[in-house]
Amino acid sequence: IYRFNKMAAEAAALLDQLMGATRNANPGDDLKQPEWWDSEVCKHYLCGFCPSELFTNTKSDVGPCYKIHNEKLKKAYEESDQRCTKGYEEEFLHYLEKVIRDLDRRISRGKERLQKSAEAKQKLIAPDLSNEKLKSLHMEINANVMELERLGAMGQVEEAQAVMRRVEELEKERERERMAVASDSTKTLAGFDVDNNDFHEKMEQCDICGSFLVIGDTQSRVDSHLLGKQHIGFARIRAAIGELKSLCPAYLLLAVLAKS
Repeated sequence: IYRFNKMAAEAAALLDQLMGATRNANPGDDLKQPEWWDSEVCKHYLCGFCPSELFTNTKSDVGPCYKIHNEKLKKAYEESDQRCTKGYEEEFLHYLEKVIRDLDRRISRGKERLQKSAEAKQKLIAPDLSNEKLKSLHMEINANVMELERLGAMGQVEEAQAVMRRVEELEKERERERMAVASDSTKTLAGFDVDNNDFHEKMEQCDICGSFLVIGDTQSRVDSHLLGKQHIGFARIRAAIGELKSLCPAYLLLAVLAKS
């Protein structure tokens, strides 16, 4: 039911943008045309864009905006001498900055997770360097191999065969220990749960949108990421923050000081 209602609301919002909010009015009705200052007009849209339009059908989708998005009203506001005096830009800036703060926190946590994953992967690839039992077995095997070579050089066949059997037993034990280390599907390092299934590719995280990327991936997949809604949307938000700060710097400074 929720999904159906959401789809219906999105369809209604789209029709309002295409045909106007008065599309269902009867002929002859005395209709008041909206002005940019009316409450039913989206102030974010007036200041540049409405974030609800950026991430449609992505995991960052914020849902539809039920207010009016009208290019003529935006132009009228931009040409008005009241631009940057109504608090719209300040509100929009605060909203966008919160979006980016939340995103940057997720990116920071993601990069920390990738670092811990890399450490865990290294331990699985070369467990001899981090497991005391494996170190001990490795040293014992090396010592026995040296003894085997000495006995072979002296022609002591039976003694050499006994040492060989011991080496084989130690190697089997070392392999069992390695399997035991690698069999844990999850390694916990410094409070991070690290899934071994994440180790197939070396990953990095996009500083713009937070998406996880495979290092050295094909150019087509890189292009697909750069042209995706998430990347373009968050890139636009980051650019808009700088533009808003430079658009009305005096007003925004006064607004911040008034709240401090």
